[in-house]
Order: sequence, then C-alpha cells, then structure tokens
Amino acid sequence: MINRSSGRHWLRSRGRGRQARVRIRMAVTGLVGAVTAAGLLAVPVASSDASEFGAQGRGKPVRSCESLVDLDLPGRTVTGAVLVEATEAVPEYCDVQLKVTDPSSDESFRVGVFLPATTWNGRFLGTGGAGWSAGGPDSPCSWGGGGGYEPCALAAGYATANTDGGVPGNQGEFALDADNNLDLPAINNWGHVAIHQTAVSAKQVITAFYGVGPTYSYFQGGSAGGRQAMMEAQRYPKDYDGIAVFWPALDLARLLPAVLWPHVVMNEEDHLIPQSTFQAVNDRVIDACDGRDGVVDAIVSHWQACDFEARSLVQTGLVTLREARIINKIWAGPRRPDGQFLWHGPLPGTPLFRMAATTTENGTLIPVPREDGLVWVTRWVLQDPDFDWRDITYASFAKIFEKSVKMWDELVGASDADLSAFRAAGGKMVITMGTADTGIPVEGTIAYYDRLTRESGGTNEVRRFARLFLASGGGHDRLILGHPHPGLMPAGYTGAVPSPGSALGALVNWVEHRKAPRQLLGVAQGQGAVPGMTRPLCMYPLVARHLGHRDIADADSFVCSRRYRHR
Repeated sequence: MINRSSGRHWLRSRGRGRQARVRIRMAVTGLVGAVTAAGLLAVPVASSDASEFGAQGRGKPVRSCESLVDLDLPGRTVTGAVLVEATEAVPEYCDVQLKVTDPSSDESFRVGVFLPATTWNGRFLGTGGAGWSAGGPDSPCSWGGGGGYEPCALAAGYATANTDGGVPGNQGEFALDADNNLDLPAINNWGHVAIHQTAVSAKQVITAFYGVGPTYSYFQGGSAGGRQAMMEAQRYPKDYDGIAVFWPALDLARLLPAVLWPHVVMNEEDHLIPQSTFQAVNDRVIDACDGRDGVVDAIVSHWQACDFEARSLVQTGLVTLREARIINKIWAGPRRPDGQFLWHGPLPGTPLFRMAATTTENGTLIPVPREDGLVWVTRWVLQDPDFDWRDITYASFAKIFEKSVKMWDELVGASDADLSAFRAAGGKMVITMGTADTGIPVEGTIAYYDRLTRESGGTNEVRRFARLFLASGGGHDRLILGHPHPGLMPAGYTGAVPSPGSALGALVNWVEHRKAPRQLLGVAQGQGAVPGMTRPLCMYPLVARHLGHRDIADADSFVCSRRYRHR
C-alpha cells in the first residue's frame, strides 16, 4: 500500500473540472503515523519525512493570511483571518472565520476554514459534527461540544473546514421557535445546507490563499457527522471526491424515536431492569456466541449466528420471565402492537447502558431515557416540550414513529439509496460500523447498504464506489471504552489523519491511486482487550476467518472469507 520511492503522479484538479489534470511531484518516503496498541495515531508533525497521505508541500500561499479578511465572496462575510502559531499537534495555520447567509431564508451560520501556512499537501478535508452539533468552527477538526478528531488532518498538511450549522451548542431545541412552531429554515441549514456551503466556502478560501483550488477533496464524519457525510453524497454529489463514513445516524426519523423503545417497553411492562442484570445477560450472550467463528476471544464475530433467546436464562435464576420478555423486545426493536416491524434493535450482547439506561436514586431504580430521543419526540414530532414520555403506550409509540417518518424522513434523513450521481461524479465512499454500537443499531446500516447494492445493480457494481466494513464487537466512537467486553474499532477512527489500514487512508488510496480497499485494520479496544491485538475488518458481507493454529491477536492470522470455519 505504501510506495516508498519518489514518483510522479497524475492528479485530477476538481477546482478546474474533473477532466483537468495537474502534474505534480510527490515525494513518498514514510508514514505519517503508526497505529498504537490503543488504536490511536502518533503523528510526527515536525518531520523531514513525508507520507503518501501527508504533507507534500504542493503549494505555498500567494497572499498573507490577514489579507483574507478583505475577500469579497457572494453571500459570505469574512469575520476574521488570523495566523496561528504551530504547536506540537499542528503546524502553523491560517484560521479564517466566515458568516454565510442562505439567500432563500436569510438564515446564517458560521464556517471555519483552516489552512496550513507552509505545509499544504493540495488536499481539503471537511469534518462533520456529533449529536445535535453540526461541527465546531472555532478550531480545526472539531465536531463541536468540546470534542474533535485527534490527530487533526492539519498535521498531515490538509486544509480543513467545518460549520456550526447555525446551531450553537449541542441541543436539539432549535427545531421550535418561541411559539412552538417549527423553524424550518434553521432546520434546513442544520440538516444539509450548511455542510454543503462549508465545502463551497472552503474551496473559495483555499483558492484565494494558495492561488489554486484543492486537487482532492474529502469528508469524514461519524454518527451525526456520518449523517452529514451521507447527505453530501446524496444531495451534493460533486462536493467531495471521497467520503469516509463512521457509524452513520442516517435514518434520524426512525432512529431517534427508536432509542426510546427500551424505556417504552419497561414502562409498559411496569418493570425496570438494572444495568447489572443487562450486563449479566450480555455476559451469557458472549459466552454462548463467542466461539461460533472458531476463535474464543470474547468478541462475537459471527453475530449473524447469535440468535440468543433471553428466556433460556429464566431457569438459571438470572432473569425472571417478565425480564426475559422485556429484553427480547428490546433486542427485537420497535414493533407495532400487532408485532409488525418498525425499526431495528441492538444485537444481543450489545451493551444497553445508553439505550436502556437505568440508575438508582435514594434506593429506587429510575429510568434514564436518552435525551436526544426525548427532544426529538417532544419538539420535532409532537411540538409539545411539556409532553411526558411516560404516557407513551405501545399503540401511541407506533403512531409517533409513523408521524416522525412522515414529517422528517425526506427533510433530514440520509437514507436515499440512489447514489448514482455520486458514482457518476467519480466519488468513492468507505463506510465502517461496529456490530455492538451502543447508539445506532448496526442492522439499520446493513439494511441501507443492502438497498444501495440493489439500487446500484448488485454487489460488483456497488463495490466500484462504495464499500462497507463491519467491526465485530465495535461500539460507538469512544464509548467502546465503556464496554464490559472487548471489541474491534477501525484503525485511526479517533483522528482525521489517514494511516495504513484506516478508513481515511483507504479512501485516499482508492481515490488517488485506484487501489480499492479489500479490508481495513481493526484494533481491539475495551475492557479485557488483548493489548495490540489487530484483526482485518472485512468488506461486507465477507467475514474474518482464522487460518488455524496461529496467533489470534495478529491480523495476518486471518483471511476475509465468505464463511466461517467452525471448530
């Protein structure tokens, strides 16, 4: 994957049209970073070595950073342009702040563009937000709410940009105005307009600063940022050459009502289950399903074969029959009163400390439903901030769910499986998802990819531009560290610097060198994980199969296969 010799590469210039070519010399002499035992990246910022993914010194500024404050950009006002000193984490860069106004509504939002002062590699990376936050334009690679991708792509010479979407903070209350009416202009900006205009604005600023636009443009986002990533591919297919998608919240209209389902079930069944019981049940699921892939490692890799039945634990005394019914209903996911499917639930063995949270106060067990689900149902769907979720019955839940889909699926959902325009534009997409995600059921993402496969003309056709890689036992972003069992996470998932085996690294290789990824690198994390354990993340629907009597902590001991070899 790594070309260690210097060579000439022909690069497309999107700024001058997809057919234009820019011939540049790229020195490729090493790696930007190394995957550590924890799956993070160590990035030597001040290094004489360059990387296939890192700073190539493609362009130097043609004007001062401070002069960018005088840019005249239609619909955009530059509110600040400041040169920021280098740190151990990032090189010297120009911080450009803009106010962008949507002409259709006069609503505005902020965009931050961050430009390496001397190490630009000719590439641009847009980054997504998290939760209700569209991103954090005050600093590079921020997803808002005080968090961000570390290391930042600036460390490897990328220009970056993000937006607040017109929604300061990380709260979903913005959907309603003071009179409890829906604020559709604000919702549209947050939903898709701002993330598109960030790409447009960033390319304009990049061109003004360096005298030429980016050769390649990429986007990376996880969870809510993954929804933004899918929105870009579906609505604005020419914004980015490559898109890296992590655990996407692509079906908000279904996902957010669904996260309340466990509490609706416990409320309707008039019985709360403590987290200790949920964890004990998960321990039994792991014990029962772990070895079905031929490897005993506390990771359920063959999750498709894990058809665990909670009622099998009643005779052991671990759960009551009522608790078993509740757990089975949580795993099954939201249903109408007649049992008809509404949405996916978490796979058996998935930690439930988010979706079915309970806690003890003054000796009493109380429910702790997810705040984003409450905000969605009360404000976005019912437009009644005072609505009490405890009044939701099985029958009313189905009505709320259906109303949510009718109101919001087309407006803020990102589940359109027609990516023909993105494919026609030459775009490439890498999607990763953990099978034990604590916030987004993996089967929803799989169902989307299956629809995408059918829309695209079959497996061979969809793999020409979009590939899905599943991480067995993997969780939701950094929440994997709270799992009571280990799981695999994609290499480099916490950062925005491409590295060998990472989704972003695979994307860059695919776009720029036509090397389509066959597998990614999975790194074990969470409680009980073997330090330094790696394993291939296979291209769906392939699975990692152990080669036999070899080290199960080494990715080279596995191959991606169409079936498991059982012991």
